[in-house]
Amino acid sequence: MPSQTGHSDRLKPMDRRPTIDDVARAAGVSRGTVSRVLNGGHWVSPDSLAAVNAAIRKTGYRINPHARSLATARAGSVAFLLTESQNRLFEDPNFAVLMRGAASGLAEHDISLVMLLAGTEAEQRRAINFITAGHVDGALLISSHASHQHLLGELVSARVPVASIGVPLGFERTIGHVSAQDSVGAADAVAYLQRIGRSRIATIAGSQDTGGAWPASAGTRSRWGRSIRRSSRRATSRGTPVPRRPAGSSSAPPTSTPSSRPTT
Repeated sequence: MPSQTGHSDRLKPMDRRPTIDDVARAAGVSRGTVSRVLNGGHWVSPDSLAAVNAAIRKTGYRINPHARSLATARAGSVAFLLTESQNRLFEDPNFAVLMRGAASGLAEHDISLVMLLAGTEAEQRRAINFITAGHVDGALLISSHASHQHLLGELVSARVPVASIGVPLGFERTIGHVSAQDSVGAADAVAYLQRIGRSRIATIAGSQDTGGAWPASAGTRSRWGRSIRRSSRRATSRGTPVPRRPAGSSSAPPTSTPSSRPTT
């Protein structure tokens, strides 16, 4: 019902999308105050913050992502760039854990996670075009392969912020990355197995063109080699000749068996 002043007591439904100016009028504050609230609420009094939030609910205001992107030069999203096949996405539980962790961390900053599969050349080309076009603010690289030099090179050349889970082979000094000490871990595992009396040791590694598989294999071989050399020195110091290892003996060095699952 209209009031005595001739104005509606309620904000009339709008035929157009509500704007910041509509929110400012409804809240009785300046446009700048509304803008500060929308950008985190810094330097806004509690009363003004409450008034603006109430006005946003009343007017049904929604942030225009395209306008914000133009104003801030930010997309508000980050790519989860998985350089594996679609099947591998559902086979390996590590990817779900990484995705959940990344999405949760970004959500705390109101940033969306966009998944991009880039296992094939066609997918990598589309991913490059999408990322370099500014649809995301950066990329989280998952399961990088040495055979994907072109993909990484394009992102680096375009100055796209990239962080890698695992060592980005060929770009170790260019792309920031987080990785486990796979070589040290594998050597420690071999040492432990030797301490408890195991002598026939095998390692199951992933594709050797990933940043985690080949260091693990190298660590295993390195530890085994050191053990053999120590045994040789001890036998030599006692004047005992070191026999050659017969084929198939229990002291054969560990073998590396490729796995269908990548090491991340």
